[in-house]
Amino acid sequence: MLYPVIRRLLRRCHNFIFHTPVIYSFIVLLFASSSGSLYALGAKPVSPQAAQAHSQITEYTGPETCVACHEAEALQVHASVHYQQSGMTPNVTNIEGSAGKSDGAFNTYCGSIRTSPFFTCAGCHVGNGLPPTAEMTTEQLNNIDCLMCHQDDYARIGAPPYEDYVVTGADGLPDTISIPVESSFRFMPDESKMNISILEAARTVHPTTRKTCLRCHAGASGSDGGKRGDISSVTINPPLHSDIHMSPDGHNIVCADCHNAGNHRFDGRGLDLRPNDTANTLSCTKCHEAAPHSEKNLNQHTDHIACQTCHIPTYAKDMSTEMVRDWTVTHYSNKACGGRGGWLPGEVRESNVVPVYRWFDGTSKVYNLGQVPTENAAGEKEFGLPNGDVTGQDAKIYPMKEHRSISAQHDASGEMIPHSTFTFFTTSSFDLAVQEGMKREGMQGSYTLTPVHTYQTINHGVEDDSNALQCNDCHDGVKGESEQAKSGQTRMNLQADLGYELKASKDKLCIQCHELKEPKSFTVIHTKHVKDKKIDCGLCHNFSRPERGLKTTLSSFK
Repeated sequence: MLYPVIRRLLRRCHNFIFHTPVIYSFIVLLFASSSGSLYALGAKPVSPQAAQAHSQITEYTGPETCVACHEAEALQVHASVHYQQSGMTPNVTNIEGSAGKSDGAFNTYCGSIRTSPFFTCAGCHVGNGLPPTAEMTTEQLNNIDCLMCHQDDYARIGAPPYEDYVVTGADGLPDTISIPVESSFRFMPDESKMNISILEAARTVHPTTRKTCLRCHAGASGSDGGKRGDISSVTINPPLHSDIHMSPDGHNIVCADCHNAGNHRFDGRGLDLRPNDTANTLSCTKCHEAAPHSEKNLNQHTDHIACQTCHIPTYAKDMSTEMVRDWTVTHYSNKACGGRGGWLPGEVRESNVVPVYRWFDGTSKVYNLGQVPTENAAGEKEFGLPNGDVTGQDAKIYPMKEHRSISAQHDASGEMIPHSTFTFFTTSSFDLAVQEGMKREGMQGSYTLTPVHTYQTINHGVEDDSNALQCNDCHDGVKGESEQAKSGQTRMNLQADLGYELKASKDKLCIQCHELKEPKSFTVIHTKHVKDKKIDCGLCHNFSRPERGLKTTLSSFK
């Protein structure tokens, strides 16, 4: 409650306070040391020493103001995935070396950044407008916009000079908009969208919050909640049912509590992404025990079932998410292109979606430009495919989102064509966007539109234990089974999709040990054979569970 009062005081006495560092320093230190958090929504407090040092700032001229004192931190950021938009790919098995948005990435959402002017997608880059380079220079360091991650109230806009650009207007007729000149593009603060001045913003920087992270990640793919499905602007201040970890009514943690690896590096990677800041894989065991349940049966599941599978029953709970994108269906939006207006593709969005479930061992195959994509059984080109199966030692069943779209495939080479999203936004023509992409890539010839598909892991949105999946959500024949289970429509098909099919027909398997009997439910059969008789899975299935010490030969129990 204290912070709004101080903020009003700062506004009313702006000139006097901001030009009297001693008074300003006292106010900041008073609030930073108060029992309440200086920044709401899970933010960590600012140390008195940092607050005092920042209070001495008398002018903000751009990122160089921060870098003047924080060069070591800028060096760390410069080499990070967040800045370079590329990095090592230790967990992507079909890419050698580095990859990322600036280095071959092409997805089922917006496509690629490299066939459009840099400013098209630069709004969610921690750089101040200058494209990143691997070479560290003073200009590159001064391009690192610290306020993007360390100031909730910061906003920015493309700086002049501008140039006129002819686009297709909402009525289908030519129109003219102003866009930044690409060769000199930079950002500048947009105080019209801030609650404080840019000087106050620089003086009150703070550790990252959910809001600073989600200013970019919530709107990935161009719409709130559109891409990930498990995060949106609601995640800034989520209700308890939405995310028990991040809700202020729950554990009130911030993104960095899980993802921070130190030195401005971050752990974690969605399976459809390419680079990692570190080679570490991020899992729930960073905070929780590997066997956290009081019931032995549940703990046996944790060897092969990810925590998220049972504890995130649905995603897109508070904000719908995009499931399908169609570039051949267009509509005009005044909000597109930074509020200048532009054309957007058609999309199908859904809410409260039940995930699909697939094995995932922490590695994946992710399409990169220059490759010929693989094709799944449905004829879709696969852009993100998890590695792992029922036999994998490190694989677990994870909840996933599936996203589908269409893209252009070069007929001669089989490679995907990175269409120009900027051309589409300004013309409504996907054909012109593809042609511009081919021109920029030096490609010639014809192309064919083809369906594309990706899997995406669902990791956020953990609910209270009382909402976790029950046995009957996945298995039939369980006491008190749900209507879904009774109808044979459990939320995952273990035999058809996840490798639990029998290695032979029942009439051949069962007579190995006894005569054919009346059919029973999975639960009855599994309890009798595995729990009671200690028979290993491998006698009936195409996999074994040696860690459980079960009987692996017929002679051992006959």
